[in-house]
Amino acid sequence: MVNYAVYLEIASEGRCMAHVLDLPGCTVRAATRDEVLQRLPDAIRAYHAWLRTHGEPAPPADEPLTYSVAGESSGFGPFDPGDAAALFPPDLPPITPTEIERYFRLMGYARADLLALVRDLPDEVLDWQPDAQSFPIRRLLRHIGNAEQWYVSRVVAQETLPTQWAHGEEMPLLEYLDMTRQTALARLRQTTEEERTRVTHPAYWTQHPEEPWTMRKALRRFLEHEREHTAQIRTVLAQWRAHLLAHLASERAKLWQLLVGLDEETLTQHPVFADWTAKDLLAHIAAWDEFHTQRVALLQVGQEADIPAVDLDEHNAVIHAQRRDWLLDRAVEACQSAREEFLQALASLTEEQLHRRLCLPWGETSARRWAQNRARHDAWHAADVHTWRQRLALPPRVGPKVVLLAALKAMHDELEHAVALVPAAERETRLVCGEWTLKDVVGHIADWERLAVEGLRQMAAGQAPRVERVRDIHTWNQAHVLARRDQPWEAVWQDVQTTHRDLMEVLQGMSQATLCQEFPAPWQPAATPYDWAVIILSHGRTHAADLETNPPYPLRRGEPT
Repeated sequence: MVNYAVYLEIASEGRCMAHVLDLPGCTVRAATRDEVLQRLPDAIRAYHAWLRTHGEPAPPADEPLTYSVAGESSGFGPFDPGDAAALFPPDLPPITPTEIERYFRLMGYARADLLALVRDLPDEVLDWQPDAQSFPIRRLLRHIGNAEQWYVSRVVAQETLPTQWAHGEEMPLLEYLDMTRQTALARLRQTTEEERTRVTHPAYWTQHPEEPWTMRKALRRFLEHEREHTAQIRTVLAQWRAHLLAHLASERAKLWQLLVGLDEETLTQHPVFADWTAKDLLAHIAAWDEFHTQRVALLQVGQEADIPAVDLDEHNAVIHAQRRDWLLDRAVEACQSAREEFLQALASLTEEQLHRRLCLPWGETSARRWAQNRARHDAWHAADVHTWRQRLALPPRVGPKVVLLAALKAMHDELEHAVALVPAAERETRLVCGEWTLKDVVGHIADWERLAVEGLRQMAAGQAPRVERVRDIHTWNQAHVLARRDQPWEAVWQDVQTTHRDLMEVLQGMSQATLCQEFPAPWQPAATPYDWAVIILSHGRTHAADLETNPPYPLRRGEPT
């Protein structure tokens, strides 16, 4: 069993940061001291795993470990740019050249991790921000380079700093990071015994001239800082991926909604363009999702060299010839299952794999681009269907149940991905629709779906719906939102999931004939169960759109697949 001494920095408002000094670069940040200590064992095990990944010795994953708080520093800490950082007792002893080289080796691992994560990111990802308060990755990377210069400046005289730093801001980003790292290490290797021993209080480039520094502290913060920001960049990329998934879901939901209100004859007999019907388009879209699932599978196992080139026109012609005799049900099922398999394959990729540039014989590409193009592909064909519907100018009809169910599932998927864009801590506070929070909107969707489920169940039994008549929608909405104000998020979200399952079950149990049957409706003389479902579809998609902002890619037609 290993016992680790842990040192804490606690800010005045309670934020806490733990440092495991025997594991250089191992830190934990959290809002409170208790949360930091709760997360510490997992952080230590993750650090051990990181060491093993880079060929360093580390305790086995199943070896028990303990820790004890050896010191606390209150009132300040490296939580925000410009903050002073604590000097702990273990930072005081002189550092040996051998120890310095060990730090340099660990810094090399941290830099390799960082570069693997960012080296292939295009400008659109480097400059993307999850929200207006967040830093883009490009700015974080510049900050890492600047900070490395600053840490060196804490332990050596200002006039001895590398001259190359004066023009670093003019360099391309990755060249700048490399230059800063190489010159920083070179200068640190030249430190004298006196520089490796003394405590300094540099007064330049700081708001805290009283802050004490030693070379041990500078090297510790040098390594901690890069690992902290690498983790932050990984979080930004996870947010970028969440936005990408939300847009994939949104474009797919839009496509399905455009097919609702068309009967089976229109979907299977009236060409959208050339001799391609809407049914053929679904089969075509499914085939391209299948194709890219195969590409992702090859990438995941390191066989990207086996990814074949494809002639778009030839491939489309083959798909059309092979699938033009499919029935509508088969095309719908293939379109749904192919997308599920593609999303599962995409989820299996690390951030590095998702963004890595693939230089294939037929051109450059990436899994990121494949995913972006899946959303674009849906958007292109949704535009085709929209134009086609305008040309036909058909009144709304009761369409096939299989298409309606696919559209409702896509709507719910869109809502789930849109909800994932809001941080868990803000789901009950962030305003997303006027004065309504995310919890309010989600509860509102559940309330209307529950009302619809009640009416649909009665119609499924051959009875006229006897549901609450909503005379004033605004008053009804506000009353139901207020009724949920004291409910926790988890309860409201579970209600949405349960209600949607109930909706799908009652519609799945209905015959096509019942879907077409007219019943008296609270808002008009007569309406079909299909009409009720279409209203719920439109309502859910409208509110999902309230949450979908800041798309992670520009929408351009004509990009290579």
